[in-house]
Amino acid sequence: MRLGLLLGAMLALAVCAGGQIATGVHLADVRFSGDTRSEAIDLNKCAADLKSTTYEGPDWLASVAERVRTRCLQDMGYYKASVTPAAERLPDKNATHQFIATFDIHAGPQYRVKDIIIRNNRVFSARELRAMFGINHGDVFRPAHIGQTLAQMQKAYLARGYTNFTAVPNTEIDDSNQFISIVIDCDEGMPSRLVIR
Repeated sequence: MRLGLLLGAMLALAVCAGGQIATGVHLADVRFSGDTRSEAIDLNKCAADLKSTTYEGPDWLASVAERVRTRCLQDMGYYKASVTPAAERLPDKNATHQFIATFDIHAGPQYRVKDIIIRNNRVFSARELRAMFGINHGDVFRPAHIGQTLAQMQKAYLARGYTNFTAVPNTEIDDSNQFISIVIDCDEGMPSRLVIR
């Protein structure tokens, strides 16, 4: 009990003395090393995106590195990219912990779309479902675009009454030619029926 009161008093003194308690992490600067010369990777945009967010939790640096890997690299076709983070602590500012973050990038090869394969579909033809993707053979492979298209497929099935539709995406990777085929297994379920009593 006494220890809790003592800690509470110390906290109150720190705040009253003009110090604010810093919460969250802000990136004051973002730097990149490694594969930084690719024209397909917009590192300035990536850095601006990272600096515009406040991060929380003990694993904030790992989650930011994953964000660099998925948003800045994978979505530019660098599907097997890896990112190693490092951070340097600066003095707190505006009630946030300030850091300089450096991300060592190993982009690897840029992958492109080889084919879109649709399986187990009956409600829509494979041609109709492939058209929803809006991508062609040779386009850069962008996982975020694939995710958006799967959400669009869900809406199309829902409009036809298939409320339990699920699409399971898989990839077939051709490392020798840097191509990825997207394989979509459809589980259409049964159409929902309105029961009137």
